[in-house]
Amino acid sequence: MGKLKVWSKKLNDEIELKKEEIFKRDYKFFKIDRLERINERIDIFSDDCEQCQNFKKEAEDIVSKLPAYINGTPGMRGEYEKRTEKIVKHLKHKHGLVPEQYYSSIWSFTGLLSGTLIFGFTAYLINNGFLKWGLFLGFTIGIIAGRIYGNRKDKFKQNSDLIL
Repeated sequence: MGKLKVWSKKLNDEIELKKEEIFKRDYKFFKIDRLERINERIDIFSDDCEQCQNFKKEAEDIVSKLPAYINGTPGMRGEYEKRTEKIVKHLKHKHGLVPEQYYSSIWSFTGLLSGTLIFGFTAYLINNGFLKWGLFLGFTIGIIAGRIYGNRKDKFKQNSDLIL
């Protein structure tokens, strides 16, 4: 049986109440739904991690000032971003959590680069006239292969419940 997550439920209910004070576009832009998932992760890991226990107070403070942060000055918005990013950084490095589509993005870019370089170089060695087609083919195959491999890694993380 899993943990009850009473603390995070209470905090996320408080966010729900403050939702009306925040513009919808700002709600999406500042990823308030991610803040809710962060609260759940802190609640889960706080039993074993002292730093996550300390982040509980930080998260409570962020939620209590949420409308002021989002609707406030650019300085306040920046402070909100810094505080949440500090928590996210800890969750990534200490607990191995990653954002959605993290590996798909990384491996797509890696596949694009490596495919373009490999196929382009091969086409150049065969015949300079094939360079354009070699680059195009390498770009296409590389990005497809990278995307497939990245999606597999993302699904593994999602099945392991390690998505932030």
